[in-house]
Amino acid sequence: MELDKLRWRHTTKGSFSVKNLYKRENSVMQKEELRIWNNVWKNIAPTKVRGFTCLVVKKACLNHEVLQKKGRVVVTRCFLCNKIRETNNHLFLHCKFTIQVWNMFFSITKTTWKMPEHKADLMSCWIRRGGSKSQKNGRG
Repeated sequence: MELDKLRWRHTTKGSFSVKNLYKRENSVMQKEELRIWNNVWKNIAPTKVRGFTCLVVKKACLNHEVLQKKGRVVVTRCFLCNKIRETNNHLFLHCKFTIQVWNMFFSITKTTWKMPEHKADLMSCWIRRGGSKSQKNGRG
């Protein structure tokens, strides 16, 4: 009869290590990111929209948050509403002027929606709703 022992099921040897945990978590995140990027680039939106979406998700648009990280001294209030710190999430999801644009979009598309907190959540929601070329062509 063998004694009970702890066994970590995510490796063949059953031994836990921080390195193995990191690899496992990183591969799960990479799969999710890959799925998001595939859906950004394989949808029916115009190329300019897909490119801009990529910049927004990667936080590559030059807003105050990004400029500060690059060492620039800027006033951090939102340029549109002048009330709160201009971050990527605020500027593209939660600013009162941006919300008006989103509401107009939802009205045109007859969509009911509660805006998620972060862009990654927004991308995941849109992907689940379907938007790839293969889905629109009836192949997916």
